[in-house]
Amino acid sequence: MNTRPPLILLYLLFFVNVLLFGSSWMFNKMVLEEGASPIWAAAVRQSIAALVFLLVFLIKRPVFKLKRQHLKLIVFYGVFMMALAHVFAFSGQDHIGSGLASIVFSFFPLAIVIISSLLIPKSEPLTLKKVAGTLIGLAGIVLIFYSRGGTEAEGSRVAGIFLILISVFVNALPNVIIKRDGAELDPLVLNTGGFLIAAPLLLLFALIFEGVPVFTFTRKMILSELYLGILCSALAFFLYFYLLRHISVFKMSLSAYLTPVVAVLLGYLFFDEKLSADHYIGMFLIFTGIFITEIKQNVKRRPEIL
Repeated sequence: MNTRPPLILLYLLFFVNVLLFGSSWMFNKMVLEEGASPIWAAAVRQSIAALVFLLVFLIKRPVFKLKRQHLKLIVFYGVFMMALAHVFAFSGQDHIGSGLASIVFSFFPLAIVIISSLLIPKSEPLTLKKVAGTLIGLAGIVLIFYSRGGTEAEGSRVAGIFLILISVFVNALPNVIIKRDGAELDPLVLNTGGFLIAAPLLLLFALIFEGVPVFTFTRKMILSELYLGILCSALAFFLYFYLLRHISVFKMSLSAYLTPVVAVLLGYLFFDEKLSADHYIGMFLIFTGIFITEIKQNVKRRPEIL
């Protein structure tokens, strides 16, 4: 019998998931502040996560049958979402603070809307509200691009925002394709395969583009990478897929509002990152755009328990 977990447990796990994704931006910054280069930082994080997923996979030994289409999805997921997207994210954070990076990344749900309308127009048509919401969100991104606040140099800030924005779309693309073609694909198989592809690929990229590491693996860097790999990559994805079984997609999308708030608060407390009024207005516009695109498809649905 399929029983629903206690409501309080689902709320608790949702809150933990938000904290993990929100805090990942701060720990990314810690690794970079300790002297790690961006691709090596991403490679170590994903290698740790790959080992965790492999261990869980060997313990659970799920029964599965992969089709050729599924193999392509796993490769695509690993190369784009788990490898390239993290390279762009770490590279962007090498230029800007964790709070600002998380605000730019909050455009992710709107990137999903844009790509979905192109790749699966029949099931995800581009409605007037989606267009309006996306344009409002884009206005927020433009405002952040042209803001003058923050401590970063102008060129560095623009480069950082641009790299994070690339990461957003590189992340969104496999999400849409897996939604379209991967309904039968086991999440554990997807993540284990994806991380096992991403980890060696990132290590190879790091050796080619950044060479042998010349930085010192300090205690703070090692602990931060362990936190990122075990908790923010492995555990966070486990929780995300578990919650999707019991919580509506709309309510899971609320994390897009909460994650940047966590990241901004932690950036202020631990890195003394100060954002300008333009940054907060830009974040408000992005959140408004997300709300507009999501509200139409959910207000008419029958209320759910969670």
